[in-house]
Amino acid sequence: MADDEINLQGAVAVVTGSTRGIGREAAWALGRRGARVVLVGRTSQDAPNPRLPGTLEGVASEMETEGIEVRTVQADLTDADATQRVVEHTLQFFGRCDVLVNNAGYTSNGPIMDIPWRRWQAAFRVQVVGPLQLCQGFVPGMLERGSGRVVNVSSGASESMSRNLALYSVSKQAMERWNEYMHLEVGGRGVSFNTLRVDRLVRTEGWQFVADTQGEDMATAGAGLSNFMTSEEAAAHIAWMVTQPASWSGNTVGFDDITALGGPPTPPR
Repeated sequence: MADDEINLQGAVAVVTGSTRGIGREAAWALGRRGARVVLVGRTSQDAPNPRLPGTLEGVASEMETEGIEVRTVQADLTDADATQRVVEHTLQFFGRCDVLVNNAGYTSNGPIMDIPWRRWQAAFRVQVVGPLQLCQGFVPGMLERGSGRVVNVSSGASESMSRNLALYSVSKQAMERWNEYMHLEVGGRGVSFNTLRVDRLVRTEGWQFVADTQGEDMATAGAGLSNFMTSEEAAAHIAWMVTQPASWSGNTVGFDDITALGGPPTPPR
């Protein structure tokens, strides 16, 4: 293993938005590669999502049956105190974080003049400020150890203009720019900062809910029902990004970009 590669065996990986979809499968992918995983999400047995399946306890139980060491933190990343609990509890559990996957997302589709400004605050809190807060909590330890990985999950909406998707598009674009600044100011010291731009439709539970309640055109941003990817396939790309040398940093890549670079390294299980 090269000096700037990461050994996931025994590493601690924090994955936000991990009760379903890409986050859930990313947690599985990292856990199967030997990482100890901290699942972060809003949905628990005591606070179930009335519309979508999946709970922290349910995902943790399934992973533990495969021998993966798992902890959970219930947290709504729109809240600063709850976000800070993710840092505090992770350090209490394991004393460190080696991999941070900022996957949690927030959207509120609709005409730009109709979406209350408070929802814009929430979107930036989840997709920019919250990830920054987590980095401020975890990255100093990564830098001290000389090893760490941060992967942010963005969207193809960041580079497109679609009616009724302004909030999601703008906040994801801000996430990508923030990642570039993380690399500019903190990169090059054994810690990488990269963004996966989900530029293909992924059939997650959240996507299916939007399609069922708001229609195919809204769910696909007018692209139609073609060229789908599974959550497992998307997660394999995240795992590939995590395992790249630390010198591979400051990138925003889509699925085809990763394929061109030779990944993902192994097919999803």
